[in-house]
Order: sequence, then structure tokens, then C-alpha cells
Amino acid sequence: MALRLRQACVTDLPSIYRGEQDYIRCWEPDHEDTWRLQLERHLVRWVENFDRLTVAIIDEQFAGYSLWTPEQDYAELSTINVSQAYRRNGIGRTLLDAYAATVKQQGFTHLRLSVRPDNPAGLMYERAGFVCVGTDSHGYLRYERPG
Repeated sequence: MALRLRQACVTDLPSIYRGEQDYIRCWEPDHEDTWRLQLERHLVRWVENFDRLTVAIIDEQFAGYSLWTPEQDYAELSTINVSQAYRRNGIGRTLLDAYAATVKQQGFTHLRLSVRPDNPAGLMYERAGFVCVGTDSHGYLRYERPG
């Protein structure tokens, strides 16, 4: 299994859309209608931050992605997703490590992300040195880590 990371290209957007949709259907099915109504807002965020959208490829197949955004004095991991067929192979951790390295190179000294309390990805974040510092206004766990 040959994993490589690259910057997203426009032809990746359908796969990213499907990844986000699968997440909503799995973890937040009650919010799917709201998510669809806000689809334009999501597309704008993906496009405005296209240079911060990383794609994981395994043997020329789309395997996952991550997106971060600059916020004041920190870098926010907005989304990270690994396709169902490739989960539990370290791809999420590779994307997470790439995010941390990239934001450090760009001068950010503080990393931040949020995750649902029942999402097992929280364990990956903790293993990567993120610390839960509370909850946000939507009830998600807020994690932070110095860069």
C-alpha cells in the first residue's frame, strides 16, 4: 500500500463532498438536511482554502483528505476524513501529522480542532498530543495543541 499526500485538485471535490456527506450520514444524520442547505457555504470554504486542502492517495485511489483554516493566532483543522475502505491504516494520523507540520512551517504556534464526543477520532488526536480543553457552542469537544 503506497500512501502519498498531495494538494487537492478540482477533480477531488466530488470525493470530498461524498466524504463529508458520509460523515454527516454516519455521525449526525439529524443534521443532514441542514448540512445540505448550507452546501454552498461548505463549497466556498473548500475553495477559499484550496491551498490548505490535502488529499491522501493510495495506489492512485482517493483515500482521504484534510482541510485547515487560519484563524487569528491559530490553525483550525476544519475536517479530516478517511474513506471507509482505508480506515485503521494510519492515514488519518498521516494527514493529522502533515497538517501539524504544514502549519508550523507557516508560523502558526497553536493548533485547534473540534470533534463530537462519541467520535473515536478523539483518541487519535490525544495520541498526537492534542489536549481536550472543553466544549464549543455545539457540544463538540475542543482540542488544542501547541505547534
